[in-house]
Amino acid sequence: MTYGSAGAAATIPVWVALSATGGAHAEAAQALQAEVEQVLPGRIDWRVAHWSSFTSAVPEPQWVVAIGTGAQRGMQNLFARDTTPPPLLSILVPRLAFERMADPARLRAGSLSAVFLDQPPWRQLELIRLALPNVRKVGMLVGAESKGHLPALEKAAKERGLELTAAAVEADGLFEALQAVLPNAEVLLALPDPAVFNSQTAANILTAAYRRQVPLLGFSPAYVKAGALLALYSTPAQVGVRGGESLRQALAGKALPAPQWPREFVVAVNHDVARSLGFALDESLIGQQLRQKERP
Repeated sequence: MTYGSAGAAATIPVWVALSATGGAHAEAAQALQAEVEQVLPGRIDWRVAHWSSFTSAVPEPQWVVAIGTGAQRGMQNLFARDTTPPPLLSILVPRLAFERMADPARLRAGSLSAVFLDQPPWRQLELIRLALPNVRKVGMLVGAESKGHLPALEKAAKERGLELTAAAVEADGLFEALQAVLPNAEVLLALPDPAVFNSQTAANILTAAYRRQVPLLGFSPAYVKAGALLALYSTPAQVGVRGGESLRQALAGKALPAPQWPREFVVAVNHDVARSLGFALDESLIGQQLRQKERP
């Protein structure tokens, strides 16, 4: 099957499959559509629905966007028997989850790509260096999934003169992991691994870190509200806009960009925690400095 570009007269059918019909997934979908419609108003025949609503691959869309891990898996399964499946752009997915599911052949062919949910290692470590310039020892709690991030994080830490120490969280072993990592850490870097950081463990981790006077760098605004000193994250809308830019590029006949980290991000500070720990932090300034570091 040949996939047309936006230069054709007919509307272009695009499916947007959601892992959940509301919340972050709907916000990302709206931002993606708005980004494309700015340049191609009325040219896209959008079908936006929960991934389970797409029960047949016929008639095929020309492009598919999957928002979230569940939608990516569902869309890959739906077109698994298609010898020429439509290009798939997956957004708002953790990098490791995407890579675990991705078909290497489709990646090489340029018919599969992503905009990740999580932050690049260099951005996380550079934030620590900018916000906490006297800190040298970075602690981490990792599970079976987040262990895959360690090589890149260790490289980014070494390049910035930081020392990374990780403790593995085994089943029912959170206390032991905290006891192993906190005495040697000046900051605790949290990764979005649900086996480690979840609604049952977050309060215990934050409390243990605070008692040790070890600030925590979280990955969502919820962690800042709960007591993390800092958080670094991209909003669903920011990820959606980046996905819209990638889709717009592909619709114009260019190659689908390679899987990428989100470009835009937010730095958030809990100023009450900052004062109690003796830090004076300006999230706007820190965010500006971090963006300047990433400019070519």
